[in-house]
Order: sequence, then structure tokens, then C-alpha cells
Amino acid sequence: MCVRAAVGLVASLTFVLPAAAQPAGGDGEIPRVEVDDLPPLPDEGDLGADTTIAAVAAAAAEEDVVVGAAKREQSLGNVASAVTVISGDRLRRMGYRTVAEALRGVAGVFIADDHMTERVGVRGVQVLGDFNTRILVLIDGATVNEPWGHFAGVGWDAAVAIDEIARIEVIRGPVSSVYGTNAFFGIINVVTRGAAESPRAWGRFSASQYAAASAAAGFATGEVDEQLRGSVAALSRTGETLTLPELGMPVDADGVDAINAGVVGRYHGAFGQVRFYRRRRELPYAPYDTEIGNPGNKNHDTQLMVEGGYTRDLGERVTATARAYVNRYRFRDFLVLEDGSGTFTDIGDALWSGVEVRARVALTGDDRYGVTAGGETTFIDTSSDSYFIGDRENGTFIDTPLDTQGLYAEVDGQPLPWFAFTGGVRADRSSVLEDRVSPRAALFASKKDSYGVKLLYSEGFRNPSAFEAFFDDGTDFAANELIAAEVIRSYEVVLWGRPLRGLTVRASGFLWDASGLVEQEEIDLDPDPGVEELRLQFQNARDLRSAGVEIEGSYRSSSGWLAFGGGAYTKVEDGAGAAVPGAPEVSAVLGVSSPLLADRVHLSGEAGFIGPRPTRDDTGMTEADAHLALSLAAYAPDVRGFDLTVGVRNLLGAREDVPAPEDFDRDGGGVFILPGEGREVYARLGYRY
Repeated sequence: MCVRAAVGLVASLTFVLPAAAQPAGGDGEIPRVEVDDLPPLPDEGDLGADTTIAAVAAAAAEEDVVVGAAKREQSLGNVASAVTVISGDRLRRMGYRTVAEALRGVAGVFIADDHMTERVGVRGVQVLGDFNTRILVLIDGATVNEPWGHFAGVGWDAAVAIDEIARIEVIRGPVSSVYGTNAFFGIINVVTRGAAESPRAWGRFSASQYAAASAAAGFATGEVDEQLRGSVAALSRTGETLTLPELGMPVDADGVDAINAGVVGRYHGAFGQVRFYRRRRELPYAPYDTEIGNPGNKNHDTQLMVEGGYTRDLGERVTATARAYVNRYRFRDFLVLEDGSGTFTDIGDALWSGVEVRARVALTGDDRYGVTAGGETTFIDTSSDSYFIGDRENGTFIDTPLDTQGLYAEVDGQPLPWFAFTGGVRADRSSVLEDRVSPRAALFASKKDSYGVKLLYSEGFRNPSAFEAFFDDGTDFAANELIAAEVIRSYEVVLWGRPLRGLTVRASGFLWDASGLVEQEEIDLDPDPGVEELRLQFQNARDLRSAGVEIEGSYRSSSGWLAFGGGAYTKVEDGAGAAVPGAPEVSAVLGVSSPLLADRVHLSGEAGFIGPRPTRDDTGMTEADAHLALSLAAYAPDVRGFDLTVGVRNLLGAREDVPAPEDFDRDGGGVFILPGEGREVYARLGYRY
């Protein structure tokens, strides 16, 4: 009995402390998840010789808590979404180098990498040409998506280094009832490591094929309530030599240079973070009829994020948070045109600032009933500047200021031990674009820690970005100020359970009904039927419906085994019942990681499968083939203070067929399929103290 009591005490502390070390939702709220809501501990007899109860409990807690779905901590069984949590332990064992690589290991999620950026697809849906505008990306609760193009990077263009990350929360479905625009197909919330779980100082160097090298370093000081931490990471990658039949020649302009840096601090209830990233990406496939193979074709992205706030308990039942932010973003491309007319450049700028105030109120002393309510206002200034280099005075400049406001409230309750509910709504106003109201409701029935069912309904919207609505470069693109918001309705049933100790499983049946999706179309601006003035314009061009099933499971043993896997079958059709380009019916993933072998190294492997996908070819003759990717990694976490990872991505070497957006079409013909990345061997060496 004494041993059991000691085990329970240590485990309870282990559950609470790592969670408390992380600001909930990025703003330092007090954790609200009860220990009873977390997964059961292993029996004493299950504990392996090389595993402590604290390590087992910490890993289990890390994978069972989510903060991004409602701006407060919740257990997975009581969150109104289907959620996957990628733990920091899994990130390091599998050798992931970017958030995008980690997302490839999530059921129902796939990545379309066209060597311009990594684009996230969820449940069969990835609108071609989309820059992750329909996925809300958060870092410690702060929004990364910028208002000029709604872009958010998850690859080498992410605003956070992989070494900073404590866990990644993948939240499926619309959550506009809490966040407003952009939380359309889902949320990716990156939670960084607090000072209590970080080395005092660390450094790491990586190298791989394709002349790629990266370095990262960071520090952390303080404890849970008083801490300061920071990091910087840089990458230089020459890239591959690529072939594409439509281009008629090999190209090697595939380079990437990137840097990101961040400083995060907390002093009791006060919190703040500053983040910066800059990326230069060469464009090997020569979009918009640019000169093939010219390294002058490139995109630049730069973003600065500054956020701060304060959280305070107002009595025993009320916790209030106020946060303010000021952010700056610039996009710039350089396009060396194939016709010899010169180099064209587009500049997209955004400056936005805002304030959010919210409170969590426990309506009863036992916190069985509660209300979360808040409001947010944002002031935005965007501009676009397009011209030929050396001829700026004849270019096109467009300035679009706007402001938005949002009010939201959500009530949750548990009237019976086995039954709970959540209901919420948010009203959003825009000075220029559409006003929307977005509700969400969920019912939960469960036997605590064993099994349960969720019934979920939610609505979401996305107002078009300034690029989609107002961009006009005077040559290729025309603005469309009549463009409307996209709208989505989601219906879902989630079954979950823990049939065996250490094993968690989930099955979801879902229906997404989206209307007015914004896509790039070619239009004739000249009303004279005998004259053509063809330009590209973003329009509300498509409705779609995604229906299917998704299964997922994860297993962690006390001896150190880690396994995860799952898949999705989805049927994606447009409003006329036709197949949607880029939408696979089947995707699946399976990963396994061993305990420490010889007390030194974890061996891990991951297989990912994506089924065939239709492309934009109206003849129906072109289809992206199915693809199987296998990746392996060996991770030694502690060799006299050093850590070492050696791995290979896409071991089989076959390149994925990536459906191409219209950006890559050429005069006289379309480009429907691009080759994905080839086999890549890499190594990472780090030191910490």
C-alpha cells in the first residue's frame, strides 16, 4: 500500500508539473484538467527496469492534454474535436526535422510538397494552390497566419524550431466558434517547452544530402512561474536536381535559406513572446511562365510576432486573461520572365495589432459547470506593390486597411458522471469583408478512462485574404472585391477507448459540407466578344463535401515501446458530384519505436501511404499515382551529454506524384503533376547541459 501511495503521489506531481510549466493557450492560465481525467497509470509490475514511473506518467499526460481547441486545458475525452497530440518524445524518437514531417505521421493528414512550400491536407481536402490558409497555425496560442495571404509555414518556413517543441496538437474540423476566420479545416497548435523541461543551454547541428546544413542553439533559465528562454535556428539547403517532362530540361534551382529566432518569458501571471523568421525559397518549376532553371526565381517570407499579456485569478472561480499583439509580415517574389521582358516582383505587406480579453468562470464550486467568454479586436493594414524591376513608377500599388472584432462564449457542464456537454458561439465583424456567426455544440458520454462517444457539430468560415480579394498586379491578376466568405459545416461522431493499459484508440465518422471555396480562375476582362483580356482572379468557385471514416491508435508501454497508426477513407466531391483535384480517398500511417537498446539508442520506423489523386486534367487521363514512403531513424538521447540522430526519409526512393496548382502551367500546356522529394539521408548531433 505504501508503494502504491508513493507511485500515485509521484505520478500526480508528474502530471501537473509539466502541464503547469506550459502556459495554457500560450498565456499562462492555471491548468484546468483534473488528474482523474488523465490516463491510468501502469501497475507496479508493468514498470520496466529502464523506465521510471515519472517518465511513464509524464509521457502519458503529454499525449492526453490539449489546449488549442478551446483556449483552455482539456483532456482528449472532453474536447469538442477529434484531436491528435504528437508528443515531444515522439518528435525526437522519429527524427522529425520540421512540423510538416511530424504531420505526415498523423491519421487523415497529408502534405503536398511542390518545392514552393509544404501544404497541409486534412481528410482528403487540400485545395490546390492553397498556402495553408484554411488551417489555423498557432505557437503557444499565438496566431501565425498573416492577413495579407493567410499564409502559415509548417516546413523550413515555420516560425519555430523543432527543438523548442514540447508537443503538437492537431485539431480537426472548424473551430470558428472560438477563433473566427482561418480555423476552417482545423488547427495546428505548437506548444513549446517551458524552462522546467528544457536544458539550461543546448546546441545542435544537422547535415543531410542535397548540400543541406542547419544549426540551432537555445537557453532556458528559471522555473515554472519565473522563466526566460530563447532559441535561434538557421538552415541552408542547395536542394536537388529535378526533372519534369513539361519543362524539357533538368533544373537544380531548389535552394532554401531560412532562419528563425524566438524569446519567451513568464513572470507569475505575466507572459510574452517575440518570434521572427525569414525564408528564401528558389522556385525550381518556374511558375507563371518564368525562365526555367533560373535561380533568380524565388520567394521571400519575413515575419515578426510580438505578444504579451497577463493572467490573474479573480477570486476562487474566475480566471481572466488579457493579451495584446503587434505583428509584421512581408512576402516578396522575384520572377524572371521567360519572354525576356525582365524580372517582375510582387510585394505583399501586412501590419496588424490587436487586443483580446477573456475569462473562465466556474459556475459551481466543483467546476462541473463553467463559462468561457471573450472579445478580440484587430487593426490591419495590408498593401500590395507589383512592378518590373527598374520600372516601379509604372507598377500597381494597392493599400487596404481594415479592422475586425469578435465576441465569443462557450458553456460546458457535466450534469451526470457519465454525461457532459459543450456549446458555444462567436460573432465576427469585419469593416470590409463579411460578418459571420459561428456556433459549435458537443455531447459527451463516457465511462471515465475506459471508453466514450462524442457527438459534434460546428460551423466555420474564412474571409478571403487581401491577396485573394484585392490583389491586382496589372499583368496576370485581377482583383475581385465582390468575393465572399467560405463557409463549412461539420458533423462528426467520435468513438474512443482505452481497451488495454497504454493503448488509446479512436474512430470517427464525419461529414464536412463546404461552400464558396475560393480558387484561382482564368477570366476575360474585356466585354468585347471579339477581344480577349485573360487574367487570373480568385473567385468563390467550388462547393465540396468530404465524408468518410478515420481511425487512429497509439500505444506506449512502461518498458519504452511506442507505436502509433491509423488511416482515413474519404469521399470528396464538388457540388456537381465530381471528384475534387488533389483529394485522395485513402491515406494511412504506421510508426513503431523501440525501447532504449543497449541503454543507448531507440530504433524507429514509419510508413506512410497516400492513395491515387485526381489532378486538374479535364480529360481524366492524368492521375497522381499512389505512394508509399518509408522512413527510419536511430536516436541516442544521451551519450555523455550528447544526443545523436541518424535517419533516412523516403527510403524506397520513389518520388510522390504531387498534383500541381495552376501556378506551374506554361503557355501552350498545363503541368498537372510535380515530383515530390527523393530519398534523403541525414544526421543530427546535439549537446546540452
